[in-house]
Amino acid sequence: MKRFALIGIVPTVALTCSLLADGPASVEIQTVQGRPALVIDGKPDPLPAYSPVSARRTALFKKQSARFFPHKLGAYLLEVPSAVGRDFYATPFWSGDKISSEPMGESTLSLDEQAQFIGRGDSNACFIVRFGIHEPQNWRDLHSDQLFVTEEGKRLEVPSLASKLYNDMAARFSVAVVEHCESRPWANRIIGYANFLRTEGTHEPIIHHWLFDHSELMRKRFGKPVPTDKLRGATPSVAQSLYWQADPALREYLLLQRDLFHEHFRGIAAAMRDAISKTGRKRFVVFDALKQAMMGWSNSGFFDEKVPWPLTYAEDRAGSGHIGVAALFDAPGFDGLITPHDYHARGIGGVYEPEGAADSMVLRGKLFFSEMDTRTYAGTDSIAPARDDREFAAITWRNIATSLTRGFHSYWMDVYQDWFATEGMHKVIARQVEVVRESVNWPHETLPGIAMILDDEAVLETNGDGRFFHEAILWETKMGIARCGVPFRIYLLDDLRQANFPKHRVYYFPNLFRVDDARLALLKEKVFRDGNVVVWGPGSGITDGARIGTESATKLTGFEFELLPANYPRRTLIANFDHAITRALGADVILGGPLAYGPCLYPKDGTSLGAAWTKQGRNCRGLAIKKMDGWHSVFTTAVPLPADLWRGLARFAGAHVYCESNDILLADASVVALHSLRSGKKTIRLPEERRVMDLITSKTLANRSRTIDFEIVAPETCVFLLKEPGN
Repeated sequence: MKRFALIGIVPTVALTCSLLADGPASVEIQTVQGRPALVIDGKPDPLPAYSPVSARRTALFKKQSARFFPHKLGAYLLEVPSAVGRDFYATPFWSGDKISSEPMGESTLSLDEQAQFIGRGDSNACFIVRFGIHEPQNWRDLHSDQLFVTEEGKRLEVPSLASKLYNDMAARFSVAVVEHCESRPWANRIIGYANFLRTEGTHEPIIHHWLFDHSELMRKRFGKPVPTDKLRGATPSVAQSLYWQADPALREYLLLQRDLFHEHFRGIAAAMRDAISKTGRKRFVVFDALKQAMMGWSNSGFFDEKVPWPLTYAEDRAGSGHIGVAALFDAPGFDGLITPHDYHARGIGGVYEPEGAADSMVLRGKLFFSEMDTRTYAGTDSIAPARDDREFAAITWRNIATSLTRGFHSYWMDVYQDWFATEGMHKVIARQVEVVRESVNWPHETLPGIAMILDDEAVLETNGDGRFFHEAILWETKMGIARCGVPFRIYLLDDLRQANFPKHRVYYFPNLFRVDDARLALLKEKVFRDGNVVVWGPGSGITDGARIGTESATKLTGFEFELLPANYPRRTLIANFDHAITRALGADVILGGPLAYGPCLYPKDGTSLGAAWTKQGRNCRGLAIKKMDGWHSVFTTAVPLPADLWRGLARFAGAHVYCESNDILLADASVVALHSLRSGKKTIRLPEERRVMDLITSKTLANRSRTIDFEIVAPETCVFLLKEPGN
């Protein structure tokens, strides 16, 4: 595919897919108005899309799809059907060791039937074909030797990451899906494929807190006895295990999982690329995987009502082999990601944060789709449902505004219930579809705000525990950064190497534990400059890759440190209110929480902003700032940081602060939005004078203004379009 050709401002276009009988639609990914976009038959298409429930539920599939026909969407997601029978994951294209591009048995609603039904209801519909690579039960019955084995000797119903046989079968199955779809009379409506891999790319055993695979396959690949998980040991032993440590066996095993997953991922992407290339057509291929912003999430501890949140658990990204994933971004056949958004705080007042590496995809000109599976009162799901139409509007407008300002695509999705079932909801959706279509004409530019930079290799310098990442990454985003009134983005460390990496004013490194000369050189080139404020999370620079200590931390951050060689809870009281960063904070601002980890690093120099409440009541710096050559270094011994502190850091760094209300603020060069649970008067301050239009009502609010004053009737999201004055 041709990519990255910059297109200027484009006129409003008819967003339809060519249905000419003499050839397929032309599908390319290009950068349009500063954001990755699909260009269909030469016309940029912002691709409003919908994914109905599984075709297993034929009547509901048809009822749901029909509700979206009046919106004339850009695309619908079709699903590879299930085989008739008790095996939930079986399909008519894979049975035992047989894989075929033609159905080998009866199925639920076929792809032909899905396409025909939607095509009749929406004559311009394009299709994205979605499927997973979950093996059928009869394949596992034939190949029990290919399955994961726990350290207790239990064989799980999951292929080992070391199973080349499964990897080959999964690639063959992916090819069979492509070959089947491209042979159909509706093939010219296909614009892409969404491969959801197995369990959305996450290795299923790690979801249930099994890290080490003791199958014969894995033992042979590892070349030595597979370790047992120290985090599953007795509580006194686990409590003594320092979080930052050199554990050669753990490191070696995790690096093997990385190599196995990378090999598997590249094999499937390449196989699909080759299958599509043989047709002479152009399609995109996106994957549900690489959820680096979710580092530290205990999946079963969240979803399973009978499973408590574990006291300690192996980090799931690393346990799935998702380390150093930027190396996969140039994999042949990889055009982007498609993932859900995080479940932790997705209801009213919460944050719409995609699970996948959304900002990395946008930066690199790749597609990113986020599932907007908004649970509502029309269903019975208990996960953050919208309890009425007002809440539905507030949640979904927040979600749409997030994707508009971050440069990715959101699509409506019913996973297994009928969530978008009322006329009131579809009145909201109708305007949202119009806004998504209009957005193709708006310049997208990432504004200089806060950049969270993740090192997805960081777990290699630890005992493997995922709890710190959960606090420092997931909850730092939701509780602090997203509420400070300054736009933010989440990147990978490797993204800094991109020539088009946008400038920010604050850089937050929650887990840059290892420092070496190459990393320092990159930071000096891209970060340590322009008066930027760099915030270092606990443990930053604590190792040079071989030794744990203060020397490497000083080399990275510029601070001298005292080291306390123990795990200990982190709490810091803001105690200096004379500094510009902390001047506006209340006297009761305390960072941190009860999570114990160590060794503890405490700055010995710089200006102290907060006092650490630490072991033996020592008088240590818990938050400190130090002026460096052209930048400021800030070290915190505790996370998460509250929104007011992030606002102070951003303002001190010279970032524009849009609002002071601790609501959810979203902004790029063309769109600004505020999501709030608190009714009352709100003010958004713009960096420059703009013509302001209310995107929800289409009313012009001001022809020339630097402030937007408006009233919130909570819960509510207000979304504004910004244009040059007079336009």
